Amino acid sequence: MGLASGSSFFRALRTEGLGLNLLTVGLVLVSAAVTVGIVALFKMEPIISAGMFTGALTNTPALAAVSNALPILSDSAAVKAQGSLDAAQSIPTVGYALAYPMGVLASIAALALFQKIFHVNHEEEAIRAGVAAVPIFTRNILITRAGDIRIVDLNKAIGQHVIVSRMLPPDAYDVDGQLVLGQADAENITVDASKMQIASIYDTISAGMIVCVTGTQEALDAATEYLGEESAIDLAYYDVTSGLRRMFVSNPSVVGVRLGDLGLQSKYGILITRIRRGDKDMVATDDSRLELGDRVRVVTNKENLGRAARIVGDSYKSLSEIDILTFSVGIALGLLVGKIPFPIPGGGVLELGSAGGPLIVGLILGALGRTGPIVWRIPYSSNLTIRQLGITFFLAGIGANAGGDFLKAIKNPSSLTIIAVGAVLTFVLTSLTLIIVYKGFKLPYGTAMGVAAGLFTQPATLGYANDQTNNELPNTGYSTVFPMAMIAKIIVAQVLVVVIVKMGIGV
Repeated sequence: MGLASGSSFFRALRTEGLGLNLLTVGLVLVSAAVTVGIVALFKMEPIISAGMFTGALTNTPALAAVSNALPILSDSAAVKAQGSLDAAQSIPTVGYALAYPMGVLASIAALALFQKIFHVNHEEEAIRAGVAAVPIFTRNILITRAGDIRIVDLNKAIGQHVIVSRMLPPDAYDVDGQLVLGQADAENITVDASKMQIASIYDTISAGMIVCVTGTQEALDAATEYLGEESAIDLAYYDVTSGLRRMFVSNPSVVGVRLGDLGLQSKYGILITRIRRGDKDMVATDDSRLELGDRVRVVTNKENLGRAARIVGDSYKSLSEIDILTFSVGIALGLLVGKIPFPIPGGGVLELGSAGGPLIVGLILGALGRTGPIVWRIPYSSNLTIRQLGITFFLAGIGANAGGDFLKAIKNPSSLTIIAVGAVLTFVLTSLTLIIVYKGFKLPYGTAMGVAAGLFTQPATLGYANDQTNNELPNTGYSTVFPMAMIAKIIVAQVLVVVIVKMGIGV
């Protein structure tokens, strides 16, 4: 998660992300304070209540942090009442297991309820936020504008971004004299394809030329209005010298580097016009940075396609692999950071642990992208597989360890109190998040849904939000607050169990 969220997390901190992260930390602290009050009011067992807190916030690393904090409380009455430290360390898992399922359902219920209350139109939100899926098109334009125009200056002139991929000079085509170019059919046009060339940003276009331009519908309209008129000559149809192919980015040496700095066109005559990342197409720019797993549209000479494939990689098999060395180094650094002790008032120490440490290191390495020849990020498919496998093993482990205690607890009426309190805490916290982000920060409801899912670090809630919106807004909100929420809950959960146990709050 750190590797996947690093760049977006630090980028968001420079905008509204700082406020959203402060809100996230504040809500985690408020929920902890409310939990202390509830434990005192209902005389709940303190250790199991700390587990309930982590379950209500649906955070498994925070549960692990609670168990890790109990050894420093081994002399307390609450731990001794369990008979042994091992027994005490299994008790938080019971509270977690009781509160977790209703925590997930309560957060999703709040998202659905306020979506109805606010009468949200997700499609309109996506359009206003500029994240709606915008298709990319190609158009051939006849240049009628007087004077030479440098391609490098074109985007600034039209206020949009387009890519000029092919150029045909005026002496390379001939149209039946009875027709004007805009009305001519293919059989009335003669084209000398040998004179067609792949465009470079350093080239100049002038009146009479025909250029092939790639961009959004709006950008193409702006380019057409500025340059001239749409041409009946389809350069791709007549092009017999250029090669066009979709390629996978699998070569680490081109990952994380600006396309402008790679110099693919100036050095090798290779032009990248589009980048497809996930399900989204983007027009390539000099500032674009390729990532492992991207699919790029390459335009170059046919004999140069092999070189282009070698440069970008074009190996689907490689995308299913990870660099074990860099991945292991990242995990090792994370575990070391997780072992750094932070003293707390009243004795004892806090540690980020085996979840928080790797998360911090992952965020930093994910933001860096690469260090010299070392690429820290891993392909999206591999990342997702590891995440899903890891959480499956973790949940299976805590289920196996706590299963017996859970069966005993569910027969106890006090367990219903834990389930109810956890559900109410989750619902109220989700509702506050949605209202503050949507009404207070004036952000789209889709973003608010993502922030709520990030606050709970809950993939199921994010999945529901994505299904409802069908755009990138929830993912943006989720990645903005997820890392801070994770760290905050790991720390606050440890402080919570220390406070309620040492102060003797509850039974």
